[in-house]
Amino acid sequence: MGKPAAMAATDQERVLLEACSVSPEDCFARLGSREKGLTEEEIEEKRKEFGTNEVSTKQGGVLLRTYHRFANPLVVQLLVIAVVSFILGDLRSTIVVGGMVLISVGLSSIQEERSGRSVEKLQAMVRTTVNVMRDGKESEIPLAQVVPGDVVVLDAGTLVPADLRLTVTKDFFVSQSALTGESMPVE
Repeated sequence: MGKPAAMAATDQERVLLEACSVSPEDCFARLGSREKGLTEEEIEEKRKEFGTNEVSTKQGGVLLRTYHRFANPLVVQLLVIAVVSFILGDLRSTIVVGGMVLISVGLSSIQEERSGRSVEKLQAMVRTTVNVMRDGKESEIPLAQVVPGDVVVLDAGTLVPADLRLTVTKDFFVSQSALTGESMPVE
């Protein structure tokens, strides 16, 4: 019987973290790679093991998303107020507070659906590619096809396409300002 998905993800993360803490040669060995890149067979094996290089945007079904909206502390507080008002016989307060909850949850649902569709449309319009070494040749592939062990080639101005273990650098600077707010590049 196979490992649970959570356990497999933890094992995969451990392997990748360990590969980042050793020399480049040991890193290649641990990931089953080499400076000239992976072969097509190795790429397929790794894609089966690790999946695609994409962030999952699925948030569950409608019921799960609705539950999460009702689990908001402000909504829970309003629900408690509505229940207490009902128990005390204050029907007017119960209706007003209950209506506020329904309007709040309904509007956030509508807004989240609209923004989710907008994000999907934007992602469909933008297709990011990355340069990798495969079978000793540099080639351009879609970002989602990067697998652990790929040798990624970064040039000036290139977006870093994934968590990477740097093996060779020269005058390497990274702008993390979008993440950290720092105005100066990090060496």
